[in-house]
Amino acid sequence: MKHPSFQKQALPLNHGKVTIPIIGSSALYMAPAPGDKLRDSTGNRPSLNPTIINIISEALSLRASNDASLPMETSSTVQPIEVAIAAGKLAKTAIEKREKSSSAVKGDESSAFTQNESQLVAGRILGVVMRWNELEETLVEKVKGTPWVSKYGEEASFGVLAEECKDGECDDNAKVLKQRLKDDPLFRMCRAECLYALFLKTIEIPTMAKIGQLPADGANGVDFLDSDRIEVLFPVDLK
Repeated sequence: MKHPSFQKQALPLNHGKVTIPIIGSSALYMAPAPGDKLRDSTGNRPSLNPTIINIISEALSLRASNDASLPMETSSTVQPIEVAIAAGKLAKTAIEKREKSSSAVKGDESSAFTQNESQLVAGRILGVVMRWNELEETLVEKVKGTPWVSKYGEEASFGVLAEECKDGECDDNAKVLKQRLKDDPLFRMCRAECLYALFLKTIEIPTMAKIGQLPADGANGVDFLDSDRIEVLFPVDLK
């Protein structure tokens, strides 16, 4: 009988008439894998978050550019499975770059991702990319629902346009948003961080809690966000 850690948790994604079962990112390959012995003994592995956030930022850029070679959004001509495959390729490329860079520096070999970590990175990227609309709607609503954000003009720190999707202006704002995501790396990175945080806190962590487990990397929060953004996105956490 397999250990419960190996049970794959399917997270169904509905896209019109198509449902794609996406494997829960944190439920994959939780058994020990080869890695740096010193890090393993102390339990201190490099954080996966910077890599994941960078990949999400790249995915946002590709989506804004309508890159047909790596489609990051479904459309009348792009099926969900094509987006899932493209997101997987993006994650795979980043993981391979990490492995090459770690092997190029003597003594830094342990910074390469283990099999567990690689699966977790790929799963989280897939989880965010396949839920763009859901996560972005939540992000915009939370920013709009916090008066001090607009009062002090802090929307950009969340990767959100001040005028994003106001009534009757969605199409125009979508064009402006795509251009801003292409031209402004900091704006894009802020949006990537917030979307990733929302994925962790509203989807992955609750899903793992239901089966009595923590994510494979032990993540139980969003320590890559500052307190102001946590206050807006997850106000309960600060009470």
